[in-house]
Amino acid sequence: MTVLQADHPEIAREFGLIRDESGIREAIIEGNAASSGDTRKDARNLWLCVVVVAGAMLLVWPFANIAYGDDFGYADVALKLAQTGHFVYNGWEFAMILSHAIWGALFIHVFGFSFQCLRFSTIPFALGAVALCYLLVRRTGLKPPQAFFVTLLLGLSPLFLPLSVTYMTDIPCLFFTLASLYALARAAEDGAHSRGYFWLALGAAVGVVGGTGRQVVWLVPLAVLPYLAWIRRRQPWFAIASVCAWVLVASGVSGITAWANRQPYIAQQLSVPGELRLALKQPLWEINITARLALMLLFVILPAALPLLLRAWTDTWRGARLRQILVGILFLALILAIFVHPSLASIPWLNSMFNWEGINGSAPLFGRPIVLTKPIRALVALTVYGSACILAGELLGFRRLARRAWGFLSAPPDSQFALAAMSLFSAVYFVLLAIRGAEIDLFDRYLLPMIPWAATVLLLWFEAENRGAEQLRRRAMPLAWAILAVLGAYAVLSTQDFWSLARARVAATQRLEAAGIPRTSIDAGLEYNGWTQLLATGRMNDRWVKNPPGAYHSEFGVTPDVVPFYRLEYRPTAESAPTEFGSVPYFSFLPPFRKQVSIDRIVAR
Repeated sequence: MTVLQADHPEIAREFGLIRDESGIREAIIEGNAASSGDTRKDARNLWLCVVVVAGAMLLVWPFANIAYGDDFGYADVALKLAQTGHFVYNGWEFAMILSHAIWGALFIHVFGFSFQCLRFSTIPFALGAVALCYLLVRRTGLKPPQAFFVTLLLGLSPLFLPLSVTYMTDIPCLFFTLASLYALARAAEDGAHSRGYFWLALGAAVGVVGGTGRQVVWLVPLAVLPYLAWIRRRQPWFAIASVCAWVLVASGVSGITAWANRQPYIAQQLSVPGELRLALKQPLWEINITARLALMLLFVILPAALPLLLRAWTDTWRGARLRQILVGILFLALILAIFVHPSLASIPWLNSMFNWEGINGSAPLFGRPIVLTKPIRALVALTVYGSACILAGELLGFRRLARRAWGFLSAPPDSQFALAAMSLFSAVYFVLLAIRGAEIDLFDRYLLPMIPWAATVLLLWFEAENRGAEQLRRRAMPLAWAILAVLGAYAVLSTQDFWSLARARVAATQRLEAAGIPRTSIDAGLEYNGWTQLLATGRMNDRWVKNPPGAYHSEFGVTPDVVPFYRLEYRPTAESAPTEFGSVPYFSFLPPFRKQVSIDRIVAR
């Protein structure tokens, strides 16, 4: 009643909630005060989120002149663009990286080339994505404390923080995705006013530009613009403008894609229809990969799921017999599955940030110590499995949920179009991910664009059923913050571990190079070897390269010019022996705290 009085005093008066003009004036004053208070809270929360994430990025100390993951390939394209003015692929790019390389080339022109310079070019996108996440989820109906929680859940996520200090395309992709969604949500709210057309054009333009870096961003305008036109069909000129914007976006996407496919040495995949046909031929694998995606997504948003999880457990324990039977059967099936396949009681379901040895697994260093030990992996896996079983009880009312979801999506309130647009994008994106898993390896970092939406939906789902919500929230949120802190701590510690190792690898390779050992004789991990290959020939030997014909040689690995006689590893193995170059010690926040990079000679292949 108070909210109605404050926000809509005229409606409140009509229903008898305010009976005189003085009451209307008081309600208006109260509403303005509440709005002003929320604005101050939003500004404070937004900047606090940015500062906390920036502090975490500084704490990991990402200073080492070596590539991260795949960004040696992107760095090569940006460097050649800066040097020659020409855009040249090298066989290692699934992403189109047009805007990405242009942005990197600008930084190279200003600051000179280094991997550190290119990593710093990503920081504005990382902090901008944090700010946009807060602004966007606030427009879904979340209150300031909840939006603050979701934003930190993203910014301190082990999927976000390690990538925020790299030249990978994932963070700029996330920034442009959130920016396009935010602009189109504002367009829906303002409608057929001049501001509405401005936000419409901005959302379409940002989506197109962002997609030239990583094509995923194109899904936002391609999926949301027709939906926006249908929702605003009673405003014909605005609906027509939305359709026209979609036609322009689709034409631009088609033209840019055709240009990219003609470029030599770009990694080419099947089209979406081709991937769909491949997926239909292996349904069991599609079920497998869909389950893996869903489990990993639940894991990274588990803090946001906790209030709903606690209520679902209470409803199951005290609820209908059918619900108890369903959840019980799921638990029994889980126990049986783990008994038959013990490997199921372990993460990761998808590789990359949650590998046993830490970020990117053993790719940076052969014999890298295990970070996520078996007890930790089992605890995490069983927690996520158990949570999924309990939450499954909520799906007993599937028809009711489906009707509510359809009713919301068919006519979303102006103030919650952001949630509808995020839902549409996330659904399409998840389906395309699952289909793509039939052809290529999927990594957990691909789930980044879905984190704000999934966390928001779970919190709003909890709020929708107001059965003791305040009491449950008071019980659940301290534990939710604790789990978020654990995930954030892992993100900081594992990222610091990676960059400490990176600095040791740089020192070790410099020691070898100073002794006259050529780079092509050194195995220092994928990032170093990939850059060596590009320096040697400018091309990677990748099986996805179809143009020019014969560019890929199946008898060689991805770096055929690297024939190592020396290898960096944690300690010598049966294939290697210590050398006069010794080892490079380094300190990590993760145990064992004192580690080393051993410079060994390969004696057996």
